[in-house]
Amino acid sequence: MNYLSAAEELLGATSAQRGLGAMEHTAALKGPNAFDSGGASKVQVNTQPYNNSRLSEQNKTQNLGSALPQAQSSQVQALRKQQLISDNAEYKANSFAEQRKGEVMEVLGSPATMAMAQMPDPQMKKFREDIAVGKAMAVGVNPDLAQNQMMGA
Repeated sequence: MNYLSAAEELLGATSAQRGLGAMEHTAALKGPNAFDSGGASKVQVNTQPYNNSRLSEQNKTQNLGSALPQAQSSQVQALRKQQLISDNAEYKANSFAEQRKGEVMEVLGSPATMAMAQMPDPQMKKFREDIAVGKAMAVGVNPDLAQNQMMGA
């Protein structure tokens, strides 16, 4: 005795005759819902605990999926804040060093070093790049490579 109805039995055969055999390969089981393995389709069983646990797991999954981008964003912002603090500390240290250098140069009285101490930042940057290019040429390195390195390229 087969548990499937005549219509369910014949559906596979008629589909195959029409060239639609692949339509029969689904995840759903044939037959009444009482033969499936899920608790939600059983009329004789209290399905509330099963549904509660299933929906609770779905809730956890959804909450995790929405919390992950927020946590990642928070970490990126924290990293940017740390980088900003580090950059500010480095800037203050460099500024203090430049100020002290200027004071020392002024005390020493050397006109060349005093002129260097008075140079604005763009001019000082160009001066340092020229020194780096000169050193590169002295050791036989292409000066364009030295300039690219100074520019951060």
